[in-house]
Amino acid sequence: MTMKTAEIQHKESWRSLSERIQCTNNQHIAGNGGNMKQGLLTAMLVAAVGTLAPGMVVAQSDDAAPTYLAVDCMRSTAVGYEQIERETWQPVHQYLVEKGKRASWRFFGVVYGDRSRCDYYTVTTYTSLEQLNSEPGWEEAFAAVHPTMSLERMMAMTHAARELVSTELWLQLDQTELKPFRFAIVNKMYAEDPLAYETMESKVFKAGHQVLVDRGQRSGWAIYTLVSPIGSSIPYNYGTVDFVNELGPVPMAEAMMEGNPDRDLDAMAELLELRDHVLSETWALITGTEATAD
Repeated sequence: MTMKTAEIQHKESWRSLSERIQCTNNQHIAGNGGNMKQGLLTAMLVAAVGTLAPGMVVAQSDDAAPTYLAVDCMRSTAVGYEQIERETWQPVHQYLVEKGKRASWRFFGVVYGDRSRCDYYTVTTYTSLEQLNSEPGWEEAFAAVHPTMSLERMMAMTHAARELVSTELWLQLDQTELKPFRFAIVNKMYAEDPLAYETMESKVFKAGHQVLVDRGQRSGWAIYTLVSPIGSSIPYNYGTVDFVNELGPVPMAEAMMEGNPDRDLDAMAELLELRDHVLSETWALITGTEATAD
């Protein structure tokens, strides 16, 4: 079950999410002065796409509704955990979506990755700060969906079946069109120059990902920035996700050239030096909520 987890307990230190992200961006930029090659790549991006906007504004306009993701890392401790999420908690999350308490909820299993720490993930999305900070009302939701069941007993069964290892809060910066998918290839990145990296992804590489979506070779792509936790012990500050229905290689170079016909492929490849690709995992979608009618 995905609760309004640890990050909400940080309210006393929150100024606003955008201010926290901007503060983090400024710290990265301040420590970036000696990196001459990265400065050259940044200058190339400025020449290619125009003046860099501060922080996440590169990708997300002021009037765009923000999308936050609470990502819970779960370690299963009993065989029946997957069934509990699918049969008991998915309908509760669906009720919360229909009540406007959240935008969506999905339950994933790790297919390729380190399952010793987390073998399952839940991802809950919120499309406003009001949603993110509202109380979900678990007792009301559970009673409405499972009127003959005991919430306390089900909570005890859930805690016995899995350990909630950690929770991360992410903010979506940009995305392509998103179609139904079966797998999420989750990439975690570290970028010393947030402005240049966000510009690279949104103004250059997003176009290539959209080509793959248009061809039916990918279901979607998105980029996110990590809001919490942050600090020197966290080895990544960005994430991208490739949404697919079939696992396997795709003609990425060809798609990038089609999406950026006026750019040189070698120059685009050099832009990859703006970030370190820390790790990549493949998650399979097990279940999730359905979108509600507008």
